[in-house]
Amino acid sequence: MSESPKIRSGRARCRARLGERGMSLIELLLAMSVLTVGMLGSMILIMVGIQSNTRNKTDSTAIVLDQEILEMFATLNNYPKTGAVTIFDCGLTAGAANQHNAALVWGAAPAGNGATLYTAATAPLPSQVGEIDWTQPTPTLATSAVNGYAMRYQACNGDTYEVRWNVMQINPNSRNSLLTVSSRQLAAQGSSRAMLFATPTTLRTLIED
Repeated sequence: MSESPKIRSGRARCRARLGERGMSLIELLLAMSVLTVGMLGSMILIMVGIQSNTRNKTDSTAIVLDQEILEMFATLNNYPKTGAVTIFDCGLTAGAANQHNAALVWGAAPAGNGATLYTAATAPLPSQVGEIDWTQPTPTLATSAVNGYAMRYQACNGDTYEVRWNVMQINPNSRNSLLTVSSRQLAAQGSSRAMLFATPTTLRTLIED
């Protein structure tokens, strides 16, 4: 006895529904896989953006510190002097704790006085000749009691920067001195770890005696 058309039609519909369920599950898995890959890519972009913003903020603060010293030295009368100029940072403890006596005495070319400069023999790149060599030990730190050519400066956001500078007389017959200032972040607020990703920023200016 053969099956009726209605029975055959019902079985066909059942098989079709089962096939559709299987295809829906596979499509869902594929969609989830694509979504996961897309979310991972978005997270990487967000992390790169955060890192870029942090680096820009760090570089901006370092450049401001460089500029502060350049402008302060450039506005002094009868430069160079045998003394120092007083710089205050944003440390919460007022007085001697956040006072830095930045030395102004220049030295003869090519070494100058203060932080060690890259030479043609030591510079990693030709463009870095004359910049501060951060592979060398820190010069004497400027404090409230000692004149120095470097300082540990606490920015107003709590981050700590090391600033180094070099003062060099261009030649014995010149009235101009070359001031090179460089700084880099040492630690972020709430962290004592060195910010190794923070590259130094360097600025230079000529100062007339």
